[in-house]
Amino acid sequence: MNRRKKRPSGGKGYGLAWAASLLALAALVLCGWWMLPAGVDPALAVAGPAALFPVGEPQATPFPGGPDPASDPQDLQEPQGTQEGQTALSPEEELYQTVYSAVNELQQTVSVTSGDKEALREVLARILHRPEFFWLDGYNMQSMGDEHQVTFQWKYSDLETKRAQVEQAALRALEAVPAGAGEYETALTIHDWLCENIVYEFSSDGSDQDLYGALVNGRCVCAGYSAAYEYLLTRAGLQAETVRGMASSDGTTEAHAWSKVQLEGDTYYIDVTWDDNEDGYDHFWFGLTSTRMGVTHFADESQGAAMTPSSAVACNYYRRNGMTLDLFSEEKLVQLLQAQAGPQFFVCASDQDTFDQLKALFDGQSIYALLEQAGHPAGGLEYSFIDGALGLKFTLR
Repeated sequence: MNRRKKRPSGGKGYGLAWAASLLALAALVLCGWWMLPAGVDPALAVAGPAALFPVGEPQATPFPGGPDPASDPQDLQEPQGTQEGQTALSPEEELYQTVYSAVNELQQTVSVTSGDKEALREVLARILHRPEFFWLDGYNMQSMGDEHQVTFQWKYSDLETKRAQVEQAALRALEAVPAGAGEYETALTIHDWLCENIVYEFSSDGSDQDLYGALVNGRCVCAGYSAAYEYLLTRAGLQAETVRGMASSDGTTEAHAWSKVQLEGDTYYIDVTWDDNEDGYDHFWFGLTSTRMGVTHFADESQGAAMTPSSAVACNYYRRNGMTLDLFSEEKLVQLLQAQAGPQFFVCASDQDTFDQLKALFDGQSIYALLEQAGHPAGGLEYSFIDGALGLKFTLR
């Protein structure tokens, strides 16, 4: 079975904001100056912005062809305009930069001109997905021809203070990265820092879904873990995105979020949430291929980043640290066990057949004999199989 004691995701609630949205929407109708987004059923108008613009867990945003606007390690910066010798930005990118700059300056209402409403909606979705804009909780849009007024919903007040708190927490996390660390070590250090400083916990105010809940409160669900990981990796100079969709664990499939990271020139998948457990943390979900992650994690491309095909294994944690069996061999397994001090042991298999043979050792007494050979005699074992990641963890008693 998969050893998972956490739920992979969490929902959100709405209270008085719903009623306030109804009053605002009624005012717009009386003024006669509003338009629903294309494709939205007018019947949804009475349900408020939660129905018009779902604001569940924030979605992923792929980097638009280059470094992300928030990649500066010292502070959030506005996107930069086109410089001499560079290709001119597309109208959508110019629109994105305009809105990004306004939101970054804490403008709640932004007026823009665009003849392509679909492109504008895509830009607004990208803005909502940015982890650094943790206070955004959806938007309302009024349109008259090509002129649009976008009012973002904020779920926090006193944003200057909260942004400063996020910055302080981010610096503490980034300070944990050793000087001169490579991409693998950087990603691993931040992964471990998040596991050590976050408790998996729901909240009623929506902070469990965002960067503030993860870094400042230290309590969040998968959306918060992945937002914090994307944000910190980007600040550290790595390229990272959040993948969203569904994940299956212990026979239950639920909405979930995880990470796609570029390490040493290749794409890897990492699920910090599933690595952080009630009894500590491990690394079974660090550096997986798209095929292996895809056994349990199912991306919804309409929700954000796609599961780009990947096959590299050099940055898989257990392979990198010599704890992977490529072919089943009792002799090789004994060597892996000898290399670990115990009382906890970790082994990963490179394929399903090898994994099944590893599991079979626990059906009888074979594993005890192999531990004896490895110099780790045991009177009993507590063990768990992480089926999706082909992992095995056991503790001597």
